[in-house]
Amino acid sequence: MAQLGNRLRALLGRTRTPDSDKQVISTHSERKVVVGSILVLLLIGLPLWWTTTRVYRAALPVAEISRYASTDVLRIPVFFHIDADSALPSVAAADIEKTVRTMVKGTRETRGSGAWPVRYSTVVARGKAPSGTPGHYSVRVARSDNEGAGHSVVDVGPDRTVRIALPKAAQLSAQSVKQSVARVIAAIVSREERAVQGGSRALGERKPRQGLRSRESRGALKFAPHVSVTLTLLNENPVGGAQVDWEIEKAVAEFLQPLVDALRPLTRLSVTSQVLHHAGPPPVTPIVRNNATYLTPPMLSHFVNSPSWNLASVDPVAPMLNFILYVPALASQPVRILESEGDGAGSVGTNAFSIPQWGGVAIANLPAHTRPGSRVVLSSTELQPHMGVFVAQLRSLLGIRSDTPLAASAVSAADDGSALLERGTGVRVQLASETGVSGWELDALMRQWTIQGRQTAITTLQSLVRLVDSLQNMVVMDAIKTQVDQSLAALAAIDSTQSAAVADYSAATSFASAATAAVLAETAFFDPSMVSMLYFPDQHKYAIYFPFFLPVAIPVLSAIRHLITASRRRRRKAVSDAAGKKDS
Repeated sequence: MAQLGNRLRALLGRTRTPDSDKQVISTHSERKVVVGSILVLLLIGLPLWWTTTRVYRAALPVAEISRYASTDVLRIPVFFHIDADSALPSVAAADIEKTVRTMVKGTRETRGSGAWPVRYSTVVARGKAPSGTPGHYSVRVARSDNEGAGHSVVDVGPDRTVRIALPKAAQLSAQSVKQSVARVIAAIVSREERAVQGGSRALGERKPRQGLRSRESRGALKFAPHVSVTLTLLNENPVGGAQVDWEIEKAVAEFLQPLVDALRPLTRLSVTSQVLHHAGPPPVTPIVRNNATYLTPPMLSHFVNSPSWNLASVDPVAPMLNFILYVPALASQPVRILESEGDGAGSVGTNAFSIPQWGGVAIANLPAHTRPGSRVVLSSTELQPHMGVFVAQLRSLLGIRSDTPLAASAVSAADDGSALLERGTGVRVQLASETGVSGWELDALMRQWTIQGRQTAITTLQSLVRLVDSLQNMVVMDAIKTQVDQSLAALAAIDSTQSAAVADYSAATSFASAATAAVLAETAFFDPSMVSMLYFPDQHKYAIYFPFFLPVAIPVLSAIRHLITASRRRRRKAVSDAAGKKDS
């Protein structure tokens, strides 16, 4: 009976059994243990997760990179060795050097200065120049053999030599000899310094200012240690036309390979060739009149039909230069390029045109007696005019200036370094017909690429620092830091050559350091591990982690809310029970 009463009272809610109280307490304790365990796991797991998933960022040498500025002056020594005739009045080399520097300084003041300034330091010495050494030039001074010569004549040789023939009838003093020699050297130095200064300014400008660079350098490639050159014979329509082939291997070996070999100390040119038949017509509508087809200058920019012509590079990394020998359909021949628009315009003598930083095109019209279905093989002799055009275009695209070191004229513009020459002075420049590039041009290109490589390395490293600072989740591996350190070491090597003794300066060493610095800086900037993080923003992380943590967080937060509510309820009950006992 007693047990039955207890059960009835429990069912009616009049009394609470000890077992039910224990069950409530047990449920509350289990909830606290579960929530506490989850919180402990979060406290331990979150730091562990953060440590194991954080992005690794090697510390870049920001301070060393930021110390380079666009206002730093790059000084390049240029050596001139005077070999004067013993019959002439003796002039000290130091006096000539002082006069040259005064003249060059005057030209700098007239043209002003800007970003990335370049200064040539002229060094004049007596004796013969070291044979074949870049940056060292021999100046031979003697009286002219022409009795009636009233002005000096400057003969520039292709092998880093210049001969100054002074008037034979003039009364020469030590002062006049010094002025004549100094004017020639100052004209050479000022002319190239102006050219490379303009190129270094324009390299960092979005729109290069006119007049700073020559036409050749404006469309030239930036320095690259390897350049792929592709020669292509394009036959527009062999069906109903002629089957055209060429002796390109022999032509390359005879006309192009000497230039490739001469440029090997600076860059490696790999030459490939191909023949494309059924190329199809270009996407332009030429002018047809008088049984001939004409292309106007506005048509040339649209002449190359890249989607239809297979001009893919064999090297996907190296920059590519394309040289196309285009054979039009027989029905369209002859095809000529006009110098300008208009009925009275004449045709271009070379019948070719170049495309800046891309390559060049030469149009080959077959002989008039060619019949449809015939096979024509262009021999190396027939290819000689076209190969000469390609060599000239290649020189221009590489940035070789044809007016180095002086223009072959007696009178020059006022803003040109040649204006330092005495009025009436004749300048004769011998071309390097065997190699396609003279020692003067090779040295000028080396100095130009040295300046560009140094500037490219500095701007690329500074851009890398800004990029890493702006993207905090970007990976910076130790390999990237190593490349940056090596690039800075190469830049420091350039600075050390400037601070060392002038006699120890090596143009080839400075060029190698600048090329290494530029290549390493760009390799670090375009590292795949860094570029991949540009396409993985923080929003992607939120989209990944929210679907995982949100379902877990809702029950945990709900349990914490129930624990807080139950704890408050027990506290209020304990306070009320304590107050009731006190009143009783």
